[in-house]
Amino acid sequence: MRRALAGAFALAIACYAVPALAQKPETKPHSSPSEDAGKLGARRVTGSVKTATDKGLVVLGHEEGQADREWAFAFDGNTRVDGGGQTRAAKDLRVGDPVTVSYTNQDGKIIAQNVKVGR
Repeated sequence: MRRALAGAFALAIACYAVPALAQKPETKPHSSPSEDAGKLGARRVTGSVKTATDKGLVVLGHEEGQADREWAFAFDGNTRVDGGGQTRAAKDLRVGDPVTVSYTNQDGKIIAQNVKVGR
């Protein structure tokens, strides 16, 4: 009798566990590049300065393998602007300057971490 109950119990557990193991994990819809940036760390955009202020800049450029578009970057206290091997002030950026911007997504904002002037 004990063996019959133990066998029935083992069979019940096996029948319960097998369907759970066979289920596929949920897939999430593809996220946007700005959402991916926050998840993956720093990303880069290469292009040219369209406008610049001490609070941020707009770049017409692209990530590797993507088409050109406008990117609006905000600056924070940690943003560095490097040009010619020297740290520059954000106000020194000029329209048309070639730049590579490393950025992250923080709280829905695209924050420039490093702006390298020149190519």
